[in-house]
Amino acid sequence: MRRKIVLAVLLCMATALILGAPPALAADVCTTCHTTPPTGAAPAPHAPFVVGVDCTTCHSDWVVPHPDAATGLRIDFSGRSAETGYQLKGRLGLHGPMVATVLLGHPGVRVYLQQRLWGATAFTDLTQVTTGSKGGFSFIVASPAPFATYRAIAQGHVGPLFPLVGGSTGLFMPKGMSLRPTPELTIMIRGFDVGPLTPARVKLGHTLTMDGTVAPADLGGKVTIRVQKRVDGRWVTRVSVKRAVSATGTYGWKFTPKHRGTFRVDARIPATATHRGVVTRWTKGPWPTFQVY
Repeated sequence: MRRKIVLAVLLCMATALILGAPPALAADVCTTCHTTPPTGAAPAPHAPFVVGVDCTTCHSDWVVPHPDAATGLRIDFSGRSAETGYQLKGRLGLHGPMVATVLLGHPGVRVYLQQRLWGATAFTDLTQVTTGSKGGFSFIVASPAPFATYRAIAQGHVGPLFPLVGGSTGLFMPKGMSLRPTPELTIMIRGFDVGPLTPARVKLGHTLTMDGTVAPADLGGKVTIRVQKRVDGRWVTRVSVKRAVSATGTYGWKFTPKHRGTFRVDARIPATATHRGVVTRWTKGPWPTFQVY
């Protein structure tokens, strides 16, 4: 009886050697290859983007050795005001190799939504959503904080490739995208002889005062004020200056026209890593024009 048990064990071991053991999940041995500093071609591990979610969850379906990751996956992520708060909306999918506007949605993928309050350095979790049949997802932030940055991080997964490359499936790395806030910028022009409701006019040599506000007040940086003149049917920039934003969120500049003609003015703040750029044309209205006579 004992001889039969030993024989059975040997047969099982032989079968395993012939068939081969199943590939190990990458997460089981990730610290072997992904070291700090990096070893070989494997990149160093990064800090978790989501609290409590490790590589086992976010880099799902990865095995050792790693197969090549499919490319072309992206998140279209946007936000807009809604009656019940601020709506975050997006779509996860694969863009075709030749037609950039075609998106093959990836359904059933977990997406982590997060926010970073203005002035904070870290993101905090809002919720988790799962992409629908066409790869879309949506969430309403009921009480949105002003000037918050929102982030969407899609989980790594196996998903469909484009029919143009065989119509099979591919392995996709996690994908993230941030939605930065847009500052509020105003500009006013004072000192016209007539206007601005009527065609604004100012006498040559008189000084105009241009000032405005920036929100959030602690945005810092500089506002670019640009003065353009109408020349031969087109607008030509004549003056461009930068003025610092004060600690209270204000800026100002005095402009003395040196030539007669038709002019217009705008103010702008360039985009940075923490906010999007914004252009204001005379308190957000259409391009203002005024005459220097």
